[in-house]
Amino acid sequence: MNKIILITLFAINGLLGSCQKEKTSQSENYGNGPRTNVSSAMQGNWMYGNFSMTEYWSQNPSEYIGNGFEMAIAFKFYANGNYEQYFTSKTVSAGIVTYHQSLTKGSVEINENAKTIVTHAHSAHYKQTKNGQTMVDRDLSKNEITALTNYTYEAIIEPNGRKSLHIKMQGTSNPYAFFQIF
Repeated sequence: MNKIILITLFAINGLLGSCQKEKTSQSENYGNGPRTNVSSAMQGNWMYGNFSMTEYWSQNPSEYIGNGFEMAIAFKFYANGNYEQYFTSKTVSAGIVTYHQSLTKGSVEINENAKTIVTHAHSAHYKQTKNGQTMVDRDLSKNEITALTNYTYEAIIEPNGRKSLHIKMQGTSNPYAFFQIF
């Protein structure tokens, strides 16, 4: 009986220890870059998406391959100044369906008076699949990550009452409408 209790205690201790390591490594993924507290109005998930009007079918007309191009970018802003940025795109070309996906984590500075967002990327993960087969699935090295990105934005209430951020990204002339999704 004592052996069972001892084994159970070691197992629980091992689980708690692994949970602690996970928490530590997850918080390290955001880094110690500059950050500001994020107001409740800016916290949460903001997403922009686009797709083409082109649809693809295989030579067998009953097999739908998919939309020609789809893309989504999303930000998640946390109260403590951490952020996550998600990117996904899908293309269909010559019957090959390719997905690109990335997740970047770091710290963010949001200046609501100047209407600026500055992200300080600390870590990023990239995955590419072709026709369901994983081609790449790895963490990016520091020299592959854009460490600092500046955005300007305007907070808007759309005619339907939905909150949006019209974010102008570096190198773009027009802002993209990011909608708060939850």
